[in-house]
Amino acid sequence: MQDTQTSPVSSAPRPFSVVPAPRQSILAVRHPGVRPPQDVRQTCVLMFVVAAGYALLAYRSWAMLDAGAPGPVVSDLRFLLVLAALVALGMAVLALPVRRAGHVLWRSAQFGALVALGTAVSALYMAAKLADTPMLAVGLLVILFAIIVNIALWSTSVRRWCGL
Repeated sequence: MQDTQTSPVSSAPRPFSVVPAPRQSILAVRHPGVRPPQDVRQTCVLMFVVAAGYALLAYRSWAMLDAGAPGPVVSDLRFLLVLAALVALGMAVLALPVRRAGHVLWRSAQFGALVALGTAVSALYMAAKLADTPMLAVGLLVILFAIIVNIALWSTSVRRWCGL
């Protein structure tokens, strides 16, 4: 029989240790078989709630356009409609990678939460400009949840879970 010998294993660190190993995809689960902490699960639920709030904001903008908004604010309402719909879609899409602990997509969720906060401020400005109480109520609801999601994504155990 032949005596086989394996090649020596180098214990030198990889030069780019920040980059994940090539066998791990962006959407791969980092903690297989481990249930996410309570904060992570609550953050994902909040992201879905925020998505529903932004869908409601987009609907309210569309209803105002359909009812005949004043001429100078039509383009602003259309922009708010499109932005609110995109933020709603983004929050719903980026909730799962946070739960699965995807680092790059978690950073994308943080950026999306900041954009969501800016959109909510824009909705409040538009409601004040138009003196529209229902839009003001929806804007206040959305900005409240956007602030909570931002706090949750930036300062809880979600940071440890996503491998920062």
